[in-house]
Amino acid sequence: MLEDDLELLVQSIEDVLSNECGSQALHKFYDGENALDTDLWRQASDLGWLAIGLTEELGGLEMGYRGLDVLHRALGRAGAPGGFIPTLVGAQWLSQVADERLLQELMPRFVAGELEFAVPAALGGVALEERDGFLSGTSSLLMGGSETCVAIVPVGVVGGRGFAVVEADGRTAVMEPAELWDRTRPAGKLVCNQAKPLALIADADGAVARCYLSNMTLAVAADCVGAARRIAGQTVDYLKERVQFGKPLATLQALKHRCADLFLKITPAEDLLNHAVDAASRADRSALMWCALAKAAASDAFRFVAADCVQLHGGVGHTWEFDCHIFLKRALLNEELGGRNAILRDLAAEELNLAAMKGISTMEIAA
Repeated sequence: MLEDDLELLVQSIEDVLSNECGSQALHKFYDGENALDTDLWRQASDLGWLAIGLTEELGGLEMGYRGLDVLHRALGRAGAPGGFIPTLVGAQWLSQVADERLLQELMPRFVAGELEFAVPAALGGVALEERDGFLSGTSSLLMGGSETCVAIVPVGVVGGRGFAVVEADGRTAVMEPAELWDRTRPAGKLVCNQAKPLALIADADGAVARCYLSNMTLAVAADCVGAARRIAGQTVDYLKERVQFGKPLATLQALKHRCADLFLKITPAEDLLNHAVDAASRADRSALMWCALAKAAASDAFRFVAADCVQLHGGVGHTWEFDCHIFLKRALLNEELGGRNAILRDLAAEELNLAAMKGISTMEIAA
C-alpha cells in the first residue's frame, strides 16, 4: 500500500468522522436522541470503509492490515458507536479461514452493508454443542448483535473444538441483547435451538483460534491508541483554557508532569501496535505474539489515560456533559476484549518460548 494512498485514507475518514461524530453528536447518542451508530454504518458502507481490508476478489480495496489500522484508530479517536470492531474482525477472519462457498455467500452482503458480524468478546467461554449438524445452547458474550447479524461462535464438536458461523434468523438462532456500561458497543448472546449453521470450521490444532485472536487484539489495540490520543489531547486543551486563581491550569508544573505522563504511556503502545501491524501484514509467524502484546499495552495505556483525564478535568470530569466518562467506559470494556491482559502476555511468552524451541532467534522475531 502506497504512503500517499494511506494519507488520503486517513484524511477522508477523519473528515467524515469530525463532521458526523463530534462530541455533541456522541452525547446525543448516549442520551438516545439520535441514531448515530446507524448513520455511521450507512456512511461506512457507502464510502467503502467496510471493504478496506479485503482482497479485490472479495470486493475489497486490498489495503490490508495497514488500512484497517488507520480505520480502527480513527473510529477510536471519534469514540464512534456501532459494531465496527466485531464486524471488521469477523470479515477479516473469515476471509482467511472460510471456504470459497461461504465467502461468496457472505462477503457481497457484508461489503454492501447488509449484515454485521458478532464475534466472541474473548475465547475460552461457553461453547455451543453441535450434534448431527445442529446447534443448541447459549453462547458466551458476543460483541455485535444487530438484527441482521451473522454470529461466529466457538462450538464443541466430535473430536475437538471449532467455530460455527450462524445467521440469526429470529427463530432457531436468536441474538439476545446484553446491556454494557459502554453504550457505544452492541453486545449479546446467541441462543440456539436446533439451529443449522452456515458453516462449521474445525480447529484441531488451534490455528483458527490463533488467527481470530490476532485479528481481534490488533483491532482493539488500534481503537485504544486512537481513543487515548483523543482524550489526552482534549484534556491538554481543556487545561490551557481553564483558569484558576488567575492562571491557566496548564501553567502549573505538577499538571504539566501529569500531562507528560499521559503521552509517555501512549507512545510505547503505539510503537508496539506499529510492530504488530507490520507482522500481521507480512503474515509473520510471530504476528500473534506482537498482536497480543500490542493489545495489552494499548488497553493498559488507554485505561490509565482515560482515568487520569477524568481527574485532570476536576469535578466536571465526573459529569455527564464531558467526554471523559464516555472514553473511560470504552477503556474499561476494551481491556476485556480479546482476553485479559495478563492472559495475553502469558500467551505472548508462550509464543516466544515456542519460537526459541524451534531455533528462531529473537532477532528474527523482531525483524
